[in-house]
Amino acid sequence: MRLIAPATGDITPLHTLTHPLCCNGLLGDGVAIIMNRGDVLAPLDCVVEKVDVAKAQLRLVSTKGLKILLQLGEPGAIVLGERLRFNVKVGQRCQAGTIVAHCDPLWIKLNGGVPACIITLLNTGKLSALQIIPGSSVRAGEAGFLTLFA
Repeated sequence: MRLIAPATGDITPLHTLTHPLCCNGLLGDGVAIIMNRGDVLAPLDCVVEKVDVAKAQLRLVSTKGLKILLQLGEPGAIVLGERLRFNVKVGQRCQAGTIVAHCDPLWIKLNGGVPACIITLLNTGKLSALQIIPGSSVRAGEAGFLTLFA
């Protein structure tokens, strides 16, 4: 299964981020995109399971049952949804590439945060491997930036 890039920016491993939840892998296995644009897309066909404005998080469930957490900014970088807009509601079905949220990466950076779109997989037990291409840049909607093997 291949995921499209949910944001535009530079791909970086989670262990390079500064927040302990991210760099210690407590949010799950995944990758971050240091955003330089604010649109955030659904990385695959999914249903919105949870929208948490206060934590700047969106939880998606794929048609095959894979749960994905999109964290906008490192935890705490966006306080109570400031400069953040979710375009989806719980229970909504989305196709890959649907704009699910918009944030302001420059505002996050100017306020001392890391403008990251953190993509973590919450139930990786069904996967045998995931392949990430770190050190490269992606555009939102670009195919194959993350490949999952069952």
